[in-house]
Amino acid sequence: MFKSIYIRLAFTNMKKNKRSYLPFLVTSIITIMLFFDMSIIMDNSGIKEMPGAGSMRSILGFGTVIVAIFACVFLFYTNSFLIKQRRKEIGLYNVLGMGKKEIAIMMFWESLMVGGASILAGILGGIILGRLMFLLLYKIIGYQTSLQYEVTGSSISTTLILFAVIFFVAFVSNLIQVRKANPIELLRGGNVGEKEPKTKILLTVFGVVTIAAGYILANIVENPIEAISVFFVAVLLVVIGTYALFVAGSIAFLKLLRKNKSFYYKAKHFHSVSGMIYRMKQNAVGLANICILSTMVLVTLSTTVGLNLGMENIMENRFPKELILTIEQSNEETIRTVDTVVAEELNRQGIRQENGYRCQSVSMVTDKEKDGFSFYAFGSLFYPNRVLVQLAPVSYYNEMMGENLELSDQEAVIYTSSKTPYGKDHFRIEDTDFTIVEEPDAIPMEKKQNFPVMESYILFVKDQTVINNLISSLPESGEVSMEYSYGFDLTGSEEKKEAAAEAITNRIQNDYGIGGYLELRGVYEEDFHMFYGSFFFLGIFLGGLFLMATVLIIYYKQISEGFEDRNRYQIMQKVGMSRREVKKTVNSQIRMVFFLPLGLSVLHLAAAFQLIRRLLSSFNLTNTNLIVACTIGTVLIFALIYAFVFKLTAREYYKIVTR
Repeated sequence: MFKSIYIRLAFTNMKKNKRSYLPFLVTSIITIMLFFDMSIIMDNSGIKEMPGAGSMRSILGFGTVIVAIFACVFLFYTNSFLIKQRRKEIGLYNVLGMGKKEIAIMMFWESLMVGGASILAGILGGIILGRLMFLLLYKIIGYQTSLQYEVTGSSISTTLILFAVIFFVAFVSNLIQVRKANPIELLRGGNVGEKEPKTKILLTVFGVVTIAAGYILANIVENPIEAISVFFVAVLLVVIGTYALFVAGSIAFLKLLRKNKSFYYKAKHFHSVSGMIYRMKQNAVGLANICILSTMVLVTLSTTVGLNLGMENIMENRFPKELILTIEQSNEETIRTVDTVVAEELNRQGIRQENGYRCQSVSMVTDKEKDGFSFYAFGSLFYPNRVLVQLAPVSYYNEMMGENLELSDQEAVIYTSSKTPYGKDHFRIEDTDFTIVEEPDAIPMEKKQNFPVMESYILFVKDQTVINNLISSLPESGEVSMEYSYGFDLTGSEEKKEAAAEAITNRIQNDYGIGGYLELRGVYEEDFHMFYGSFFFLGIFLGGLFLMATVLIIYYKQISEGFEDRNRYQIMQKVGMSRREVKKTVNSQIRMVFFLPLGLSVLHLAAAFQLIRRLLSSFNLTNTNLIVACTIGTVLIFALIYAFVFKLTAREYYKIVTR
């Protein structure tokens, strides 16, 4: 019986306080939806089948952790507003005879109802929202991807456990606050005057240092593979620093403004700055959340839009020639056979090759050292000092470049995959030293990149004898691979190109038993569109989720703080402040508060730009101008949406405080 009384009392309280509970309930539901849909994407079987699935799942997993941290911080932030607004009511129950134990039981049922309803509605809403967004995005992008909407048991259980823990900890926190307060303090509720927060110099310095460390990490990494792991650390540092900077740095900044007399002693600045100093203690967490989510929106959308629009650049980098034939463990007889088959099949289809190259080379992985390169066995390739070295006779260089260069046994021509030239006079592998006589800016068989996934050099030497002598002098523990690469562009229709490619592959593999593979750009183009279309889809989906969360926080922050600030503004009007002056003060305060997160998020994006470029280069996107254009375009569109939401919520805030 007593149990049912507490349940009814809890339900009645929630009904009477719907103005306070409804925003909190909506906030909780949408936060749960955001996390649930992130979990669904991470567990999607389509992600597991995509090339680079391991890295993609790592990035999504890290993103899910960031969203979980955000959810925890944000729900505690909104819960603090809710309990503050209810302190007077709880104090009244205490005065009327309810003990702290009975109040605790009532609050438990309230938390259970709110938490249970939020989790249930959040998961159901996440399922509906996710399915609708998948259908809508398929309609917008106009083609299918490898991703299909799937609800997994692990996503549901992870969401259920995480938010059950968050709501329970929030309940315990509320309970401690009520138990520590006496009835008089509770009855005074939110009318207790706030003390001026102290300037926390150490926390401010900590925030600046951690953000600076994140920025430095993002800009010192060179290798795109390294960039993925560094990205996680840099993001974590920036997130921690952002919270610290808003919590402590914002107060220090406002106090500096107060010391600037020419700025501070103006009516609109005086009221807004002095008010914000007292309010920033609660404002800070909300502003940090807005900043972090805004950064996530900008990074997610700018990168995936860049990948989608840069498809031509990606295809050119991945396939420098329209048809590339690679033969493994080649010899002179194999090369003659391959050349004959290619010529016959192209002639049979009535198409011809142009801008071609041929090259037989030996490849080896080396360790880059101070005075040269040491031989390394194939294994874990992607380390900062690992370099791929290819050796080829200079005759192939002369053929592809139209030159007639002659070399001695100790001379070589060098070409590097990086846009940064080798720039040295000598190249040393183990005990063999070559004098560099030429370093071309470009060759037909490979395009230069700003940030190659693995640094590589092609050494053109006198002849095959020089290569054989070098190989025989290398340690036996290592491995070398010999291959013949034949690439060219084609004239003619796509049907004839595909027919020729299929015939060449069949004859080489089936008739002659030669190992190798053929890549025709046109055949791979559809697969690449589907692969990068999946990234674009993910970007729009996650960007949309983050944008919704950002708008939600801005709205909740304005509305909830409007109710808290109403008494203050009413007092100001009673002592002589006009409505016009109130409006000016409100606009000044809101403008300073809400455009600070946007400015810092753009700064975060700018600091991460070099890291983003390196990550995108691992996907063969190297067009810097396109990446810059996509980034600027994303920032401008987001800023317009941000300003629009700011204007709408500022109007609602003004209505509340002047009502």
